[in-house]
Amino acid sequence: MNAARFTVNAFAAAVIATASIFGVPAQTAFARTVDIEVIVNNVPITNDDIAKRKALLRLMGTKGATDAKAREAMIDQALKQSEIAFRGASVTQTEVDDAFQNFANGNKMSVAQMSSILNQAGVGVEHFKFFIAVSMSWGQLLRARYGANTLLPDDEFIPQLEAAEKEGKKPETTEYLLKRIVFVVPEKERGSLLAKRKNEAEAARKKFPGCDQAISFAATMNDVTVIDLGRFLEPQLPAQWKDAVIKSSGDTTSVITTPVGAEFLAVCERKTANDDYAARLVLSAKEDSAEVDTDAESEKYLEELRDKAQIVTPGKS
Repeated sequence: MNAARFTVNAFAAAVIATASIFGVPAQTAFARTVDIEVIVNNVPITNDDIAKRKALLRLMGTKGATDAKAREAMIDQALKQSEIAFRGASVTQTEVDDAFQNFANGNKMSVAQMSSILNQAGVGVEHFKFFIAVSMSWGQLLRARYGANTLLPDDEFIPQLEAAEKEGKKPETTEYLLKRIVFVVPEKERGSLLAKRKNEAEAARKKFPGCDQAISFAATMNDVTVIDLGRFLEPQLPAQWKDAVIKSSGDTTSVITTPVGAEFLAVCERKTANDDYAARLVLSAKEDSAEVDTDAESEKYLEELRDKAQIVTPGKS
């Protein structure tokens, strides 16, 4: 299933149907030596990751779910993961947990039953949840990147703008300059570290000295990264941050948890934008947008990422 068209109910139906029709064999417990098979933009992919993705592909009913196909799927996921982190487009852990809950509820199963199916199939709950997180975040990133495709064309925008201006109500919005402050949590340590890191982020947010000193402030703490997000008009804000940014009264948002850790945004600047582009965005947001070919856009984006990616196979030149 293409991550751009990831939907909870449809995918859940496929998983449950496969499990109920063919059965899910219990996995034999054995010791597995975990080796790194490939590194994509500093994201390691292990033989265990590939085995779990192969099991997931089989559970999804993917034809030809070979090791090679699973390896390529994990490489694509790593490309998406690094781009999502760079662009600050991660969904929250709460959204991931809610999606997982919906998988179970939509098929009249408990979370424990759903977890049992995934574990018995050799997929595991954490691997599946991370798949959910990347899939949802990738779709969000696609919408942010290709959202310009849904802007009103001139023949619709100009008459609406002229009508608004005649009434003295030219559309305007708020422009934000943002930085992202990330308290990084390695995936394998989420269970033990996430709550602690969230508390650290909360404490740091209250002492945040402002955007000009963000980097030096982060340097006083362990594993904290500052990412310049740049300028966003309000309709362009990533969905997971939109409410928090709009409702923020000071220079930081509330802390949320994402697949990469605990984080908050620093609001470096707010100002009113009322130029024609801002007006077009506001008016476009009020219209029903035509559905874009997200499969094609996803593959195009991935090709661009592959071309500039650092993909290393340990032990091979």
